[in-house]
Amino acid sequence: MVNGFRYLIIILAASLSVSSCTRSEKLPAGILAKEEMIKILKEVYISEEKVNRLGLNRDTSEKVFNYMEGKVYEKYGVPDSVFDASFDYYMDRPKEMEQIYTALVDSLQLMEQRAPSTQN
Repeated sequence: MVNGFRYLIIILAASLSVSSCTRSEKLPAGILAKEEMIKILKEVYISEEKVNRLGLNRDTSEKVFNYMEGKVYEKYGVPDSVFDASFDYYMDRPKEMEQIYTALVDSLQLMEQRAPSTQN
């Protein structure tokens, strides 16, 4: 039993060291974590859809969307420059950006499924 416990400790320690080595690199200063990007992108896309549903002309809808987008950044305490830098950072890392968009799509689909149906 003691040998089994010792092996369990060795395996656990080895797996922890391997998992810590395989974690993504530490983010540079001023770059948002993936989870933050997902939350912000979700709200930006929802804002964009709300503006699209208003049926405004292009110039007006752009102004309204820019205002709403700014409110999203304000809500999360993130300057648009930080969001833009983070977006560029993840665009340079396609696998990480794919993970962000996969989670974003899943989150939006779940929201849609939970929303009350507008059809009668």
